[in-house]
Amino acid sequence: MATGSQETSLILCDLIQKSQLISEGPPARYRLIAEERNLDEDGSVRKWTFGQRDIDMQNKILLMVGETGTGKTTLINVMVNYILGVKFTDEVWFEITEEGGDNQMLNQTKSQTTEITVYEVFVKDNPICLTIIDTPGYGDTRGVEYDKQIAENLYKLFRSDTGVKEIDAVCLVVKASENRLTDRQHYIFDAVFSLFGKDIENSIVIFITHSDGMPPKDALNAIKRAGIPCRKNKENVPEHFLFNNRQTEERRPEYNRALQAIWDLTADSLKYFFSSLKEQNRKSLEQTESVLIQSKRLEACISNLQNRIASVECKVNELTQIQKALEENQEKIKKKENFTFTVIKSYKKYVSLSRNASWWDRKVTSCTVCKENCHEYNCWLAPSALWCEVIKNGYCTSCTGKCHFTKHVRESKKYVTCSEKSIVTLEDFKKQYESSNNSATDIKFDSKAYENKKEEEEKMIMEMNLKEELTKTEKEKAELVEEAYNTIMKLSEISLKPDSDLIFQCLDFLIPRTEETGREDLAQKLRELRKLQPETQETIL
Repeated sequence: MATGSQETSLILCDLIQKSQLISEGPPARYRLIAEERNLDEDGSVRKWTFGQRDIDMQNKILLMVGETGTGKTTLINVMVNYILGVKFTDEVWFEITEEGGDNQMLNQTKSQTTEITVYEVFVKDNPICLTIIDTPGYGDTRGVEYDKQIAENLYKLFRSDTGVKEIDAVCLVVKASENRLTDRQHYIFDAVFSLFGKDIENSIVIFITHSDGMPPKDALNAIKRAGIPCRKNKENVPEHFLFNNRQTEERRPEYNRALQAIWDLTADSLKYFFSSLKEQNRKSLEQTESVLIQSKRLEACISNLQNRIASVECKVNELTQIQKALEENQEKIKKKENFTFTVIKSYKKYVSLSRNASWWDRKVTSCTVCKENCHEYNCWLAPSALWCEVIKNGYCTSCTGKCHFTKHVRESKKYVTCSEKSIVTLEDFKKQYESSNNSATDIKFDSKAYENKKEEEEKMIMEMNLKEELTKTEKEKAELVEEAYNTIMKLSEISLKPDSDLIFQCLDFLIPRTEETGREDLAQKLRELRKLQPETQETIL
């Protein structure tokens, strides 16, 4: 068999001249010398470009997502070599990523950061060029905080003027041996899906690594059981492509036949994959950005409604305690005897955020008029209240009064509902009862009507007004519950995967409230939404 060095084409010679040697091989490994630049001020989103794009080239834009250890980095380099036109017999291998090689040339600490890297590869005379969005560090041992930061960096990439505005495919990378997705993998996929609307589902495909070329039943069953949204083929099987990760193995005569088969498997998969990327299926990320902003507004609104419902419930409890105290002391009221009773009163307090709060939760947009948290979670990006996602056309989409942005502040403080026990005498209550502004319970009685009543009617009037106020408050709660239901259902309609942690927390809060208001129809729909994607028994035969 002729050696690769004897058949190396002029194109490969040119590529070698534009690369740095990593190891002699065979195959000889080179790192492509790419032009590097940052797309934002802090360098959390960057772009590496190799070659120059011709206007006639068809650019394929891919987003790669996978847990650390799945072989995603090798797969990126596999695609780069395919675009470069490298053959097995060339006995060379090119890398564009930071990782890889015994003589790693770049700062090793950068290989496990939350930085988003966009790799661009342009090759002369190749009608196809490649843009790969890499998410390094997803699922590493540092936990959810870093994963969320990666998702936010992706968001920045989509919004950047020099970032990515379209996408051909979202490629989920899993190992062929996976028979069940881990909690980390679930979280990784959910974090990325939360960035997209439902229109992206048909652009999601599965890349199966470490494959032996046989049907990947374990991995496909894991994907189906987990209910991962993705494109399906005619047999309703997740659209998938097989890859092996041993392209850089040392070439020895006794292994070359197997290594050649591995190379051919990967080349065939990439051929099928790129042919499946139809221009009409390309998705605009400007639409995704719009969906994402709307999703953030709805999530903030749901959180705000949850707090308002809780506040109304505190008011109901306070009224109920007063009502009970009056019922238990009927004789004393008739005899005009003074007595005391205990009421747990609630009030709002504006407090500093915990120092242990996640960095994306260290700022809150609040309304100074409604005294509400309009955007409590993931409110980190906006420099001021005006630029917060909940502000639309200058007005808040979250707070009760939908107030102007000038009535809002964005700082490291938020409103919390506090409670305290208070000893109340009947005489104190009567004074509050006769007041036109009841600060303790917000109950407003018709004092003139009360003055015209006979003394023996005093108890009846108090009970009647308490009952009316309770009915009014319960109605307010029911209206808030229904508003929260409508909001959360709207979010589920537009988003491929809403922020699971926040939505599940709100659902757990909201479901019993819908039951209490007698709306079993709403409660049932919320229970269905609350279920994690059920582990189906359907398998790949």
